[in-house]
Amino acid sequence: MGGSYHFDKKGRRWFVSVYWQGKHHRIFRYNGDPIWSEKTAEKLLSKIRAEIDQGTFQPKSYFPQSPLSVSQYSQQWLKVINVKSNTLKDYSYSVRCFINPFFGDKDIRHIRNADLVEFYKWISRGDKGKYNVMSCLRTMLRSAWRNEDITRVPPFPRLTMGVLPEIRYYTLEQQDKVLTAIPEAHRGIFAFGMEFGVRIGELRALQWDCIEGNEVTIKRAFAENKLEESTKTGKRRYFELTPYAQEILKTLPLTSSTFIFVREDGKPYTDKNLNEIWRAACESAKVEHIPLKNAIRHSLGCQLLDEGVDIGIVQDIYGHSKMEMTKRYAKRTKARVTEALVKRRATVYLLNDTKREST
Repeated sequence: MGGSYHFDKKGRRWFVSVYWQGKHHRIFRYNGDPIWSEKTAEKLLSKIRAEIDQGTFQPKSYFPQSPLSVSQYSQQWLKVINVKSNTLKDYSYSVRCFINPFFGDKDIRHIRNADLVEFYKWISRGDKGKYNVMSCLRTMLRSAWRNEDITRVPPFPRLTMGVLPEIRYYTLEQQDKVLTAIPEAHRGIFAFGMEFGVRIGELRALQWDCIEGNEVTIKRAFAENKLEESTKTGKRRYFELTPYAQEILKTLPLTSSTFIFVREDGKPYTDKNLNEIWRAACESAKVEHIPLKNAIRHSLGCQLLDEGVDIGIVQDIYGHSKMEMTKRYAKRTKARVTEALVKRRATVYLLNDTKREST
């Protein structure tokens, strides 16, 4: 492929003519600007020839509103990806507030490791926020690679969420104390969630078809108040109903033929409903308030590990794909570590105790 450049007398500017894959292409812009000089036209032609030799040439990237500019590509990507509503919301935020303001009209094929390093430093968020934005960009670039819009995903800098905060959780006794302060009409959904450590969105989405015989299947979730026909991870989890869970279901008033746990009006709970009930109950029980997801989901794993249950079993209960996710529950606050050490020596005499009997 030779290609050539010419002067357009009517437009009073230069253009590059390329015959590629059976089609003629006239390119009038370079880096988004008209080609006013012959030198620029010659430079563009050399660049296109190099891209053809490397197998990266895409004519559409040289046209106005190129779908290969990051700003245009990201908007199209957000329209076609199949993710949960809350994930789409997070991705849209990352694209709108960080990715597009930084990369703008840059060709997505020309993003290099140095660009990613500079972008990572530029993101004005904490470690976890930076991680989320970079993860969104990496997911988009991987989609572009699978779609053959780019030939490779550039290497990313090492991403870290930083030091994650300690997990706050309740003991079983603390949970029971708050449960007794919840009105009986609402108590069932909280108690059932605590028994199996399910996510709040999954708990709200439980329907009667999830109960079969002596088994409950976690297969749906609410995300941004939209009912999804799959869980956050896309995987189903199965639990045998414990005697405690069976008792909860037996005492429920059947006010909905669809959802297991509903409000007085027969509609499923919202996050706002549950959090308002929870906060009021904590205040009434005079128990320090912690977020509902900690009180329900996180507390179960911490309680089991405190009781010496194998961490592999905790991983199965939560449905974690990686052990690293479960290991976070194994960490304890300094206060709990100190408490365990003191308790271990509670019945042992001090070394300098003069009353200690010799053996």
